[in-house]
Amino acid sequence: MYLFRAANCTYYTRICLPKSLKDRGFPFDIKVSLLTKCRSEAVERNLDVARTLRPLVAGVTPDETVAGFKCLVDQTINQIRIGFTSPDKTTVPIRIASKASDVELPKLVEVPKPPPGITLSEALSQFIASKEKEPVRPLTVKQLKQRIGHFITSTEATTVSQVTSAEALVYRDVLLGEGRSHKTNKEYMAASSQFFKWCKLMLYTTINPFTGIPLAKSSSTGDGSARQRWQKHELKRLFQSAEFKAKDAAFKWATLLMLFHGLRPSEVCQLRVEDICEQDGMICIRVSSEGVEQRVKTDSSYRLVPVHAKVLSWGFQDYVSELKQAGQTQLFSYIPLGENKDWSRQYCQQLARLQNKIGMKAGQRPTAYSFRHTFVDELKQQEVDENIVAQLVGHKNQNITYGRYGKKYKLSVLKKYLSLINYGSDCTVDF
Repeated sequence: MYLFRAANCTYYTRICLPKSLKDRGFPFDIKVSLLTKCRSEAVERNLDVARTLRPLVAGVTPDETVAGFKCLVDQTINQIRIGFTSPDKTTVPIRIASKASDVELPKLVEVPKPPPGITLSEALSQFIASKEKEPVRPLTVKQLKQRIGHFITSTEATTVSQVTSAEALVYRDVLLGEGRSHKTNKEYMAASSQFFKWCKLMLYTTINPFTGIPLAKSSSTGDGSARQRWQKHELKRLFQSAEFKAKDAAFKWATLLMLFHGLRPSEVCQLRVEDICEQDGMICIRVSSEGVEQRVKTDSSYRLVPVHAKVLSWGFQDYVSELKQAGQTQLFSYIPLGENKDWSRQYCQQLARLQNKIGMKAGQRPTAYSFRHTFVDELKQQEVDENIVAQLVGHKNQNITYGRYGKKYKLSVLKKYLSLINYGSDCTVDF
């Protein structure tokens, strides 16, 4: 609530309505002319108006309509104005009940009330059925169902319309007390927020209770990224082990492509022979969804990147040529496994077993995905522009200038920065 003076020097009281009412179609605010150009007189009248209208706003019931509220406001203001000191009471204007204030407001449409009875479980079933019709990975749908289900089992609410921001805040505290990482907690909150956004569009609720719920990061002062990448001594331990040297060529090449190009494990395992192609005089890797069962994470994942010179020096092109001559379709022997059609499961299992044999303990060691983190971190330490890194690894360009208006970098530019990746003697592979 505040006092302001209009262009004609007349003072007004303005009271903004809460978001819960605006979501139901109520006006953004109430503006009341105080019928005076004298500030001291306006201050006194402002107090009278605010003292009367604020309880009126606070007392709006769930069943009250916009039209009824506007009529009540106009009647109340007319009663207040009778008490304004005026030489001629007949000159005090009367507010017409068809207006919410003497300042014209936009035409309002009353929002239909949501069905009160739909349960959270019923809504979740409908939501999952809707997501399954979209071009999303089965794993994504499975994770959404599991994470939203976690919220449903954690709350005392049974219907969608019963869930408020208070329940969302309590659920945030539940997550924080269960020992997950900040990233995982963020994903759980995002899943529930996505669910309630859909419920709001379906008119099952008038709000998304997860909007604006904070999720502070842990106050830990350690280097949280230490286990996200392969350290130099870990790479040396891996590549110089007898277990790695005994692996077949497919496992070795898949490992090197991830480490020197930042490919995701699923991206490298699904590569076809024809995805190793020549463009602008350079041997390149094409990440796409053109092949059978091939898929990419996002639109930004589609990309063409040069093969690192060191990988070529180890004979990668000869490996590809042999497969072509043999009539092979896939670059490696990996296949999509399980209900989620996981291309990388077999490789990740092989790597985990190898790490066990060389004494790398589970939970305290880098993973297959860590090769990608290692690649990104190496470029970061070289102070390579983030837009270059984004194109190399298939991330969305966050910079509005380059992202919206700029074209992709030339392959020759990518190759120049790719050459900065050099793990030295820690990465020596025998085929």
